Amino acid sequence: MRAAREALELIRVGADSPPETQMRLAIVHAGLPEPELQLVLDPRLPVSPDADMGYRRWRLVLHYDGGHHDDPAQRQRDQWRNEGWARAGWAQIWAGLDDGRDDYQRVVAEIRAHRDGLRGREFAVE
Repeated sequence: MRAAREALELIRVGADSPPETQMRLAIVHAGLPEPELQLVLDPRLPVSPDADMGYRRWRLVLHYDGGHHDDPAQRQRDQWRNEGWARAGWAQIWAGLDDGRDDYQRVVAEIRAHRDGLRGREFAVE
């Protein structure tokens, strides 16, 4: 029963796939703050770039690109999404199948490097 309660505490609404959940859990287990799920660049707009997860205060988004991202139409949508985040001045980290094999260590290291590079200059969260 205790294990079930602990597992319930880890559930979040918003992850689109098991790998996204695994990445989020690896980030949290590494001691980083929990990322916001299904982050939208500007929720006031009817069409705005989105990301699987991220940190507004660090202007950092994370994308998990599974196999369906090889589809030409999906690649086009991804390019639009990525360019939108870049134009707005956000850093982006992409993860894929290989990253899950080592519990997303590269992703965690890149998040830390980005955070540490800000040196306390966090952005206001609207």
